[in-house]
This record gives sequence, C-alpha cells and structure tokens, in this order.
Amino acid sequence: MEIADQKPATATQAFVVSQRFINSFKASLRYLLLIAIGIIMFTPFILAMIGTFKTDLEITAFPPKFFPEVWHWENWSRVWNTDIGQGGTFPRWLFNTTFLSVTISVLQVIFCSMAAYSFARLKYAGRDLVFNFMLASMMIPGAVTLIPAYVLMTKLHLINTYASLIFPNLVAAGSIFTLTQFFKTIPKDLEEAAFMDGATHLQIFRTVIIPLARPALLTVLILQFQSIWNAFLQPLLYLNSPDHYVLNVALSIFQQQYKAQWNLTLVGAMFNAIPVMILFFIFSRYYIEGVAYTGIKG
Repeated sequence: MEIADQKPATATQAFVVSQRFINSFKASLRYLLLIAIGIIMFTPFILAMIGTFKTDLEITAFPPKFFPEVWHWENWSRVWNTDIGQGGTFPRWLFNTTFLSVTISVLQVIFCSMAAYSFARLKYAGRDLVFNFMLASMMIPGAVTLIPAYVLMTKLHLINTYASLIFPNLVAAGSIFTLTQFFKTIPKDLEEAAFMDGATHLQIFRTVIIPLARPALLTVLILQFQSIWNAFLQPLLYLNSPDHYVLNVALSIFQQQYKAQWNLTLVGAMFNAIPVMILFFIFSRYYIEGVAYTGIKG
C-alpha cells in the first residue's frame, strides 16, 4: 500500500519539476528574444556613438570597421568649442534648449493639471462643451495656425525672444486630456473626506490630487520636455539670432558648415540625443505607470 502511494507522489513531483523546467525555458527564450530585439534596435545609436570617435574615412570606409584604429576624443572638444559668431556657441545652444524645455514642460504641467482638475471634478455650465471643443482643436494641423501665430508674435514684438516659444506652449490639449483621464481614476472618497475637514478645491488639488497623480504628471513632463527639445519649426521661425538658436536649429546650420565631416556631425547629434535618453531612463518607471493609467475612466 505504501509503495502504491509513493508512485503517484513520485509522478507528481516529476511533473512539477518538468513544468518548472518548461516555464524556465520559455522565460529564458523570451528574455533572449527581447535582448536580441533590443540590440537590433539600439545598434544604430551604438554605431553613431562609436562614429563620433572615428575619422571621416573610417566612417565611409567599405567594408566598415566597428571600432576606430585611433580613438579621436578631440572630436567632442572641437564641436563643443564651435563658434559661428554673434554668440552662437555650442554651450549657448545647449543652455537655450535646456532652459526652454524645462520652463515650458514645468509650466505646462502646472497649467494643464489645473485645467484637467476642472474638467474631471468641477461641475459648471458648458464644461463638457469646452472639453469637446478642446479635443476638437487637436484635429487642426499645426501648419494651419503657423502663419497666424507668426503674425501675432510679430505684432506683440516677441520675435527672437524666448517668450515667443513659451507663451504658445503653456497649455496643450493632449496633456489636458491625459491628466483629465487620470484624475477621473482617483477615488472621490478622498476628496469628500477633505471637504468634510473644511478643505477648499485648491487645497484638495494641491494636497490630495497632485501627490496621487505623480505618474501622470511625470509622463506629461517627459513627453513635453522631449517635444520641446526636439522642436525645429517654431524655433526656426521665431528665433533668428545665433545666440538664441536651439540645438536642432543650430545642428542644421552646423551640418552645413561641416557637411563633409560626418564624425563632427555625429558628435552634434549625440549632444542632442543623450540628455533626452538620460531623462527617460531616470523616469521610465513613472512614464510606464502614467501610460498604463491613461484612458482609464473611473
């Protein structure tokens, strides 16, 4: 009888072990596949990064060589010390881009979060109409408003000033929509408890909503920072002097100046790409959480 009981137990243990092995094998295959896909997608960036230390002949050589024979670290200092006159230096362009990206993204989070709280929680006449009108404005192509916006900035004497980029980007319909959908997922019980304690809407917004909406706020911050950092058309139209250029505009001029020197062009592109990548890697967890909550309606 004991022998008969041991056989099913042994068979069960063998089945459990085999299932664990199969699950581990499947997980290993998934990770290997993801690693392979990641390497393939990241290869262009790796090649561009290594190309910054090569000569032009090594970059255009065939068959290509993965590593340079001599690592030319001076390529980075040559680009950093670029000066096209009238204050147009690489550190200045980097400062302009960073200042505008940080300022606009922070201000947009502040104003868009207040508007989103209004749409998600407050009740007033015409709220849904205004919200739908705001969403409809997202369907208007940017090229349609380009000339009227430029004429307006000219009449306000804001051309070639930072304000010409800051004021039009204080709010964005997409950011308001994202935050509105997130705010709707926050339980109303928390706000009702705060109301019973005598809190105002502003106090509830500041002490209850904002701390709970950190993933969504950081998502909007990252997306808008990236959007302003990569902006080209608006800075090209509104900022005319070299000391006001942002990196993308400066790189187009820089590429014309060094059009036969691909290694220096790659260095400039790396200066433009690395800060955004660092920002994403630091806040990627919050970005993924915010995207996961977007579109969920409580």
